Amino acid sequence: MQKRKLGWWASLAAGLLFLIGGFIWFYQGFFKVEPGPLLEETLRRAQQAKSYRYRMVAELDLGGKKRNWVQVDGERAPGCYHFRGKTLGTPVEIYQIGNRSYTRDPVTGKWTVIDGIDLSQQQLYMSEIDPLSSFQFKGGAVPTLAGKDKVRGRRCWVLELKPEVESKYLELWWEDFTYRFWIDRSSHVLLKAEAKARSKNSRDTRLTMVVEFRDFNEKVKIEPPV
Repeated sequence: MQKRKLGWWASLAAGLLFLIGGFIWFYQGFFKVEPGPLLEETLRRAQQAKSYRYRMVAELDLGGKKRNWVQVDGERAPGCYHFRGKTLGTPVEIYQIGNRSYTRDPVTGKWTVIDGIDLSQQQLYMSEIDPLSSFQFKGGAVPTLAGKDKVRGRRCWVLELKPEVESKYLELWWEDFTYRFWIDRSSHVLLKAEAKARSKNSRDTRLTMVVEFRDFNEKVKIEPPV
């Protein structure tokens, strides 16, 4: 009888230890976060992705007057990309497949085809072509946990960072950068990013850029326009 009781207590203790261990694992995975390592891991995985789709909206605040600057939907795959939308109210659509680019004329709708040029190697349309290029930073800044949120129904950590940017183009025109990142709490996938900055030439002019990402490393097929 004594042995039975000891065995019962040993089983109960083992079960409690298992539950406690499971709770600690769950807590660390879903309720505790280290912003620095999490952001580094997430951005590295996003920038190494071979393909993804995105929607980008950039808005200018001109002394209280809001103006839509860029609104595009895009997709990237190995050796090619495609985006379409509007820049300052003008329709724009571009394909790049290998070394051949296709640009749609906003008036006639006809395509201009140019061989031997890759627009991603130029500053023109850089953010529209590769929005992740706007999320590369110099070392030193430490992110903080700004809260929790949901993106497309997925629970996210929200991290905030005030960095120095790597992009010479952004650095030339903007300052006082503040970035926010919405990162899936279970998979650590980047779902959304926001950048805010102030113009160096006009302190009343501010930029807000929001990018939503999806389909990282999924099969993205980009074919030239007919």
